[in-house]
Amino acid sequence: MTAALNLSLILLVVVVIAAVIATTIYLVKFLMELCLLTKNLNDTTDIVKKELNPLLSELTEAIHNVNIVAKDAGKQISTIKKVISTILGFVSVFAGKFKFLSGSFMKGFMSAFNLFRRK
Repeated sequence: MTAALNLSLILLVVVVIAAVIATTIYLVKFLMELCLLTKNLNDTTDIVKKELNPLLSELTEAIHNVNIVAKDAGKQISTIKKVISTILGFVSVFAGKFKFLSGSFMKGFMSAFNLFRRK
């Protein structure tokens, strides 16, 4: 029985050594593929960066131009608001007087009309 036990222990050691060697080969191959993947990823990011830099500079310039146009439009709108508020202020001042005049005028006209209607 000791011979069978020795043989099984030797077989177990051989299988464990083979498993360790297979695992080591798998890990080395995995690390090599991982290095290749990171190298390709680095190259891809460099290419994307080179392609995006001109696009980003054009986009920055376009946004700057839009910002300038928006500021000019804001200034023009504020100027128009001031003009409209000034006009409405004058109209409201005169509208109050016209209301008073139209009220007096209507009273006078109605009294004259009633006067002539009676005759």
